[in-house]
This record gives sequence, C-alpha cells and structure tokens, in this order.
Amino acid sequence: MRWDAKKYDAAKAPQVDAGRELIAMAGVSDTDSILDIGCGTGNLTIELARLASKGYVVGIDSSGEMLEKAREKAEPMENLSLIRVSAQSMSFTDEFDIVFSNSALQWMKEQKEIMGRVYQSLKPGGRIVFQLPAKNFCREFFDYTGNAIALLRLEQFHVNWKSPWYFPAKEEYETLLKEAGFGNIRVFYRDYRLVFEGLKEVLDWLASAGLRPYLDLLPGREQEYFKYAFAMSFENNRTDRGIEFDFRRLFASARK
Repeated sequence: MRWDAKKYDAAKAPQVDAGRELIAMAGVSDTDSILDIGCGTGNLTIELARLASKGYVVGIDSSGEMLEKAREKAEPMENLSLIRVSAQSMSFTDEFDIVFSNSALQWMKEQKEIMGRVYQSLKPGGRIVFQLPAKNFCREFFDYTGNAIALLRLEQFHVNWKSPWYFPAKEEYETLLKEAGFGNIRVFYRDYRLVFEGLKEVLDWLASAGLRPYLDLLPGREQEYFKYAFAMSFENNRTDRGIEFDFRRLFASARK
C-alpha cells in the first residue's frame, strides 16, 4: 500500500497524543538506545531522540514516502538513524534498551515472527512499550465503511477484500508476549473520546491511513464518492462540540 506522507503528516492525528502517553510510560533515560518500529513521518521518533540525548534512536519503516518526510525533520538530530526495513525483516540482536511502537503494529499480521525479532533485538532486561488500536476499536469505522460500500453499490470492488490489520484483544496480546518469552507483562485498554471540528477533519484523518485499504481498490471517481458517503455518516455523531466518537487503544509493556 502506498502512503501519502504529506497528507498523513497534515491530518489531525489523535494517535500522536496517545504516543506521547506511551513515551511517558516508557520512562526514557538520556542514555537509552531505542528502536522505533513503524516510525512513519518521525514526529515521535524525534521526541525519543531528544530524551535519549546521550543514547541513540533507530527508526524503521517500510514506507519510503514516510521516511523521506521523517528525514527532512530529523536532519539536525545526530543521535537518530532512519532505516527502510520492515519489522518482519529486521535483524538486530541484543542492541536496544527499549523497543517502542506507536499505532503501527496493527498493519502487521505476522505478529509471532515480529515479537520473536523484537525479543532478539533487546538487551537482557530491555523493555517494550507498544500502542495500537484494540479489537472493536471503533464501531463507527466499520459500520460507516460498510454503509458507504452498500449505498454506492461498490461491492464488486471489494469481493476479495481481506482486512490488512491485526486488532488484538487484551488477553490475546498477553498470550502473544508470554509465548515470545517476555515477562513483567502489562496490557491494558485506554478509551478515548475523539472530538473533531467537522467532517473534513474526520475524513482527513481517516483517509490518510485507515481508509487506504478501501480506497486503493477503487477508481478515482469512486474514491471521491466513497469518501463523501463515509464522511456524511458521521453526521450521526455530531454534538454541540463537533463530531464525537469513541476509540479504544491497547497499551502493552513487558521486559526481556
């Protein structure tokens, strides 16, 4: 899937707020070595590098478009490296104090393989801090995509569609980490109430990431119809404050 890094970076991104909570949870020291999986356009990776001022940070992502944007921002950072490699292909060994990943692992279905590589990449006693959308993270997202497909009769384009995502339940993720060899496992949900000024902000956010697997299967004109029909469904969520809906995220920490 091709990413539009400029659009992703410009969209209002609630995952960045959750990511800053994740950074606080990580308890970064100034000498830490940190791996950021799915670093995207680099906003949080740069924050990690500033905190680990006497250590170093490696950000990895499989998207060249995302990394190009990240490199523009990270140019002044001497303790930050950005590498184009997937989590499924990384081969670090006993290198990092922290492996960090914010709202990226949901795009990777090979979770057992990835957790094995994460475990291998950590120093003894090293730790992970992850955040990703949880199972049943947002009722409206799937209801409204389904409504738009049915309303516009776009089923022909999605006949063989398969979800590209991994959205775990708490117990499932605890088991995954335990089987990978981790201890001191802590997994919990955090519920957020997202508030957007209007439909454009909702669509900009979701079209920059979550809607891409649906949009990529459609011709150009149908893409625009689909986005409009999807966005209009969120009128059901309008309140005096704007467009509101709930979003459940899963946070996880553990030690090697």
